[in-house]
Amino acid sequence: MQQISKEKENQIQQAMDLEKDVLGTLAKVRQYEASINTLKRNIQKCNITLKELSSIDQQKTYQPIGRCFILKPKGDIVNEVNENIKTSEKEIDEYEKVRQHLITKGKEKETQLQEAMKSLKI
Repeated sequence: MQQISKEKENQIQQAMDLEKDVLGTLAKVRQYEASINTLKRNIQKCNITLKELSSIDQQKTYQPIGRCFILKPKGDIVNEVNENIKTSEKEIDEYEKVRQHLITKGKEKETQLQEAMKSLKI
């Protein structure tokens, strides 16, 4: 009699652990989605900056650094903005791969949890 209850206890503990894993995986997926959205917004800001810089001929251009501005050639600023875009796009690709992996991992754990819950009802 006690052995059956211990087995049931172990099954319940495994189900609870699986549930924690599923919730943890979902939280990580949400974090990666938020990071991806932030990077996409940064790319949009950089594109707006490039658009505005293209309308400027040979005027003085300043780059903001903290609370001050530094005089820089337009070409240098354009190059830095383009580098920021490339870096953000690479990070988005990496985050997207990790996010997809976490989603598949989460689905697997979710099916395991459902199976564990079905076995507990028997």
